[in-house]
Amino acid sequence: MSVTKPLSSSQSASAIMDSISRSSAAKLWREAAEVGWKLARSTGKAAWIAGTTFLVLGLPLIFAMEQEASINDMIQNEQDEIRTILGTTS
Repeated sequence: MSVTKPLSSSQSASAIMDSISRSSAAKLWREAAEVGWKLARSTGKAAWIAGTTFLVLGLPLIFAMEQEASINDMIQNEQDEIRTILGTTS
């Protein structure tokens, strides 16, 4: 018959931590954390792509549309002035 000596408090705490880290709940938590990290990373990449695409394509389009609207307003104002000078209405 063998006699085992009692574990010290640090050894028992280490044994408890080892058994917890090997448990299925700990493995499940690690997998969930890994999936969460991958999701956050891919979401960040998608946000970067969307943001830079908007800056490269969206802003010039907005500026061009604003410029065109300004030119159309200027043309309309000139036509209104000409009509007023000539005294025609239509």
